[in-house]
Amino acid sequence: MKRRLLGLALALALPAVHAQTGAADIRAGRAALAAEQPVQARARFAAALADPGLGREDRCAAQLGLGQATLWLGDYRAAAEAYRAALAQAPDEASRQVAATGLAQALNAQDRPREALALVAPFAAGQLRPTVEVLRSLRSLDQAPRGRPYLDAAPPAPAGGYLGTQFRLLSDDMAYALAPHIDATFDASHDSEGLDTWHVGVGALSAPATRGSASLAWGARADTLEVDDGRRSRRVYGASVLGQWHADTQRLDLVLGSGRAGDWHFLQGSAAWTVQPSDDFGLSAGVERAPVPTPTSLAQRLIGNRYALDLSLRASTHWYVLPGAYRQVFSDGNHRDGGGLRLLFSPLDVADTRGALGAELSTRLFHDSRPSRGVYFNPARYRATQAGLIGVYGLDPGWKLRANADVGRQWIDGNGASTYTVGLSLEGRLPGNGRLRLGVGRSSVASVSGGGAGYWNDNASLSLSWTL
Repeated sequence: MKRRLLGLALALALPAVHAQTGAADIRAGRAALAAEQPVQARARFAAALADPGLGREDRCAAQLGLGQATLWLGDYRAAAEAYRAALAQAPDEASRQVAATGLAQALNAQDRPREALALVAPFAAGQLRPTVEVLRSLRSLDQAPRGRPYLDAAPPAPAGGYLGTQFRLLSDDMAYALAPHIDATFDASHDSEGLDTWHVGVGALSAPATRGSASLAWGARADTLEVDDGRRSRRVYGASVLGQWHADTQRLDLVLGSGRAGDWHFLQGSAAWTVQPSDDFGLSAGVERAPVPTPTSLAQRLIGNRYALDLSLRASTHWYVLPGAYRQVFSDGNHRDGGGLRLLFSPLDVADTRGALGAELSTRLFHDSRPSRGVYFNPARYRATQAGLIGVYGLDPGWKLRANADVGRQWIDGNGASTYTVGLSLEGRLPGNGRLRLGVGRSSVASVSGGGAGYWNDNASLSLSWTL
């Protein structure tokens, strides 16, 4: 009888012992986070959650700590799971907001801005940490005007640290997108067939006018293009008006203008409409009219109209499936029908570094109704496949280095040849909230002027932009 009473007493005491043990693990986990030891913190919070006697409030606290530790370690998927569990266990509104903010940070890191925005937008105004996630989501969605009320209501940010640095960078990005700005671009290329191109463009875009969740901006642009194949040189001048319309899930970009090459005057421009109702699906349709940029084509006044349809499908957290199809109608009577498929693995952070690695597999093909030689690259049948790696490295919070290297094979009218593409770009911020992008690369994939075994094309580009 005494043994039974002792066993009952021990059984009644176990929940209290478990609760004390779980609470001790939570305190140890918090101490590890304060000491910048996320691995130890993750182990402590996991140990607390393994305790069956842990109460709802402590379980929420342990999930919040686990989410913070795994987020620190770059395991965004595990962090999202922990924060979702904390959200379900939250005993009050304050805990719910902390969990929702952490979940939004994990979702933004996984390129899920719409889902993240829906979580924090209702309560973020006046709070710094959720405001950072709202601004991050709106930057990804290219919807800066919706961020103005959150910027106006944001409390003072600390001078340094993660939160202060991110708020400063995001505030600069919002200010850039909300202000009128001017830009200048320069592009040059040289290929193994002797074709040289130089392009210079300048443009101005107004500040967006907003109404509800929609915004409208307009501007103008002037361009000059020179092409030289060693035998003749041609120069093209262009002037265009610009329009950009954004709504919650849609975007429309218009470029309408005219061009001149010698005494040949022509209309040119483009229109692109994109709808993206979720983080997992997007649809784009576009039309473009432009001259074919080779000296012989310009001499023959050759121009093409291109009609395209592209999809963006998200298969998993990092995998994207990007199919597309197009038809191109040239003024020489040639019709080109083509398409492509890209499988993109978006860059994944490399632990304990500022770098990330991704990968891509792509294939494209087209066929021409009237193949020809000597005017522009115009085979009867073309097919190419490439696979490669993508690397991104953060030099500091305001500068990013990106590199890609691809190898593959192409077939031109049945004749195969190996291909490669390498590229390097630098993107960063300039004084006065300006932006810079510098890129260089080489490719052996067929271009507008030619292709095949031994072909290569070198290219360089520079883009500068400042707010007014």
